[in-house]
Order: sequence, then C-alpha cells, then structure tokens
Amino acid sequence: MKRGIQLSPRCFLCGEEAETVNHLFLHCRITNILWSIFINSKGLLWVMPRYIVQALKIWSSFAYISGHKERWKIIPTCIWWSVWKERNLRCFQNKSNSIQKMKMKMNCLVLFHFWCK
Repeated sequence: MKRGIQLSPRCFLCGEEAETVNHLFLHCRITNILWSIFINSKGLLWVMPRYIVQALKIWSSFAYISGHKERWKIIPTCIWWSVWKERNLRCFQNKSNSIQKMKMKMNCLVLFHFWCK
C-alpha cells in the first residue's frame, strides 16, 4: 500500500507481467504498439533490448536513418511520458484510454515537441 492506495504488482497497462521499469517502458505489449509506430515508419529491424539504457543507445544509433537526429532522440521520452501518464490514469483514477487514443496523444506530444523546436 502506498499513499493509501493498494497497488497491484502487475503491470497496469497489460496486466500480464510484474510491473518493473523495463517491462513498463520496453516490454509491455501496449508499450510495444507505441514503439512500433516509429520503428515501422522507418522500416527498422528491431529487437527490444532488455534494459532502458541499451534501448537508448541503440535508438540513438538509428538517428542517422531518420534524417532528423535531434528529433529522433526525443521519441523514447515521448513514448515513456505517454506510457507513464496512462499508467497513472489507470492506477490512480481507475480510468483508461483506448490504444488508439494513446497513439493519438503520443503523436501529438511528438509533433508538439517538433513544432516547438
């Protein structure tokens, strides 16, 4: 129990695995859908690494493919922020967004960041 709220040891997005940082941000099937938007758009062959640090290193190495190195680097942060917001919505408010709405919100966040640059 934390802050008076009973927390489940299971991932709040998929409910399939224990919620660890690496599961939530890399391996959760819901999170994988968000990653695939960008991976598939560039035709990358990608095997999700075990750890976040590895994912960032590999992701950065693909920056030259995107043609927008600085913009490419912000994508993991946008994915993780979107996942974290959805996780907290489910955990603390007992609400959820559809995967389509999650995609839309994440894409808006990425586009907003690009626009601000």
